[in-house]
Amino acid sequence: MTTRTENEMLTQVGPGTPGGEMFRRYWLPVGVSADLKSKPTLVRVLGENLVLFRDGSGRPGLLAALCSHRRANLALGSQTARGLQCRYHGWQYDVMGRVIHTPGEPPESDVKDSVQHPAYPCEEMGGLVFAYLGPLPAPRMPRYDFLAADGERHVKVTGIGDCNWLQCVENGIDPLHVSFTHGDVWTDLEIEPTMGFEETPWGLVHKAYRPTDHDGVYNYREHHLIMPGISIGGSQGRNLVGAAGTPPLSCRWSVPIDDEHTLIIRLIWKAADNPGVFKGDPLPRGWRAITLEPYQEYRQQLGNEAPELGYTIPSVIATEDATILESMGPIVDRENENLLTYGDFGIQALRAMYLDAISAVMDGRDPRGTFRDEHDVMTVPAYEFEITEEERRARQATPV
Repeated sequence: MTTRTENEMLTQVGPGTPGGEMFRRYWLPVGVSADLKSKPTLVRVLGENLVLFRDGSGRPGLLAALCSHRRANLALGSQTARGLQCRYHGWQYDVMGRVIHTPGEPPESDVKDSVQHPAYPCEEMGGLVFAYLGPLPAPRMPRYDFLAADGERHVKVTGIGDCNWLQCVENGIDPLHVSFTHGDVWTDLEIEPTMGFEETPWGLVHKAYRPTDHDGVYNYREHHLIMPGISIGGSQGRNLVGAAGTPPLSCRWSVPIDDEHTLIIRLIWKAADNPGVFKGDPLPRGWRAITLEPYQEYRQQLGNEAPELGYTIPSVIATEDATILESMGPIVDRENENLLTYGDFGIQALRAMYLDAISAVMDGRDPRGTFRDEHDVMTVPAYEFEITEEERRARQATPV
C-alpha cells in the first residue's frame, strides 16, 4: 500500500517539494516548436507561471511570467531582435533572463546590470521545445530515437488533464485496463492479458500477451515508461497502410502543470525505413473527459420527460482514458486503494521507481534516466504485433 506521506511526495510538484525537485532534474517539453512563432505565450510548469517565447533570431526562451520592473505579465509583451519586451514600460530581456534595456533610465545607469530575471534554458528536438527547471549544470537532452532519428513526426498538444500527473503516467504502464477501458475500440484486446514487467536503464516496460483467434498465435504488446513521464507504445501500427521496417512509436508526455493539472503532449514517429502511410490524422485531439456531477442528468433535463440516467463515453481512446482518470478526482487517495498482487505489480514497481528517484535527488545524485555524457541515439523497442508460442516464451518478461 502507498502511504499518504508517500502519495504526497509523489504527487506534489511545486518548488521545494520532493516530487517537484525530482522533476526539475529532467528536460520537460513545454511547447510545440511549430506553434511557437513571434508572439509569447503564458504556460505553467511544475506550479510556476512562465512565459515561453522566441527572440528575433528564433531562439526559444522561458522566463518567469511577471516582469522584474513593475510585475506586469510578460505574456502580453512583444518579440524583439534580441529577446522579449514588456508591454508596460518596455523592459527587455534576452533568453537567459538578462535585462538588456530599461527605458526611462540614463545611458550610464547600471539598473539593468543589477537585475537577473528568472529564466530557464531551452532546447528544441523532435518538434518540441524542452526546458530544464533544475540546478545547473543541466544534464544532456536524451537522444531517443523518437526525438532524434530520421523519419516522419507528428506532434500536438492533445489536451489538458484535470488531474495529477501520476494518474496519467500510471495509466500508461497498466496493460490490464486496456481490456476493459478500450475493449470497444480494440475489440481484439478484450481478453485479459498475461503480463510481465522489467526495469530498463531509463524506466520500466510492460509486456502483455493475449491469445488471438489463431491457435498458437498471440497479440504481443511491449509498452515503455521513460522517466520522468513518457508513455511509449506501438499501437500506431494499426493506423498504417503498407507498413514495414521499424514499427512506429506513439509517445505521450504527462507534464505536471501543477498538483492537479497535467499537460498532455503526444508525438507519433515513423522511422525513415518504414514506407507505411497513415490513415487520416494520426494525432486527433481527443483528451476531453466526460464530466461527472451528482444528478447531472436532471440538471441537463430540458423537457418534462424523465431523463435517461447514466453516462456514455465516446469510443475514442484518449477520451476514454481522460474520463476514467479524471473520475478519480484531482489527486487519487492511494492510501485507500486495494492493489492486486499480480495485476498491479507494474504500478507498485513504478511508484517504487519514482520514490527511488526522489531519494536520489535528496541525496544529491542524478535520478534514473538522466544523462551527463554525450551519447548516441537510443532505440526504444515498443511494439505491437502477433507472435508464436515459441516467440512468446522467448520474450517472457521477468519480474522487476
